[in-house]
Amino acid sequence: MPYSMTGIGFSEIQTEDYEIFVRIKSVNNKGIDISVKGSRDILFFIENEVRNFLKNYFSRGSFQVFIDVKYKNPEKILNIDVLEKAVDYVKNIMQKINLNPSDDKIYEISSSLMSSLEKEEPIDENLKENVFKALEKASEELKKERKKEGENLVKDIENRLNEIENLLEKIKQEKDNIIEKQKNKMIEKLKELLQEEYKERAFIETSIIAEKLDITEEIVRLESHLKRFRQLLKLDEPIGRKLDFLCQEMHREINTLGNKIPDFSKYTIEIKSEIEKIRQQVANIE
Repeated sequence: MPYSMTGIGFSEIQTEDYEIFVRIKSVNNKGIDISVKGSRDILFFIENEVRNFLKNYFSRGSFQVFIDVKYKNPEKILNIDVLEKAVDYVKNIMQKINLNPSDDKIYEISSSLMSSLEKEEPIDENLKENVFKALEKASEELKKERKKEGENLVKDIENRLNEIENLLEKIKQEKDNIIEKQKNKMIEKLKELLQEEYKERAFIETSIIAEKLDITEEIVRLESHLKRFRQLLKLDEPIGRKLDFLCQEMHREINTLGNKIPDFSKYTIEIKSEIEKIRQQVANIE
């Protein structure tokens, strides 16, 4: 069953030293885009790991990640001594080269130097581990939401596929009569325009034109696309791009069919409408 790209997941972890809150919200996107916000003192060191974690967890979507850490005992979590050394070091360097950066910039540069001033990790490993536990729990909740929404999308798409099949069946039932009528109309019109000696040739030419009105190939290809669509909807893997391609192909076939036989416009317009609605739903499938 395919997954939607829309959903939200939450997670909280509490210990004696801190509270961790994670929220992940996702919407549809052609690729994967991740925005991470929250406690910068933590995210500065793990933001890339957070992004890589989500890229391994999801294949498509636009993600807004919020990670908040509230400390009960800050001195136990961050290596304050190491940070102070780094800040002093950066300030001295800046003074020597006559620069006056903001406190935020000094903190950012200092943080990046912390691990080089002391071999210890700048963030407590237990905290980091719990942040990723919370991230995983929120991701699991988000995944469940996306799956549930995906099931709803599939139901709607299947109903529309059924409607397209019903309309195609009507076209199949009427096509021979309509093609024959168009052929006879052309013959009669040519008889009126041409002299008697050319009437036999006119009949041959009209028959050739009538053959070009045959829509069997378009119907067969449309039915094949519908069958493939249903097969893909049963897969438990990312299929959004494949479904979008099939929508394009179905639209192309029904356009060709409609151009060949305008008398079917009442059906082709409805089929195009259903394909467009399916495509809108497909845009939200991973």
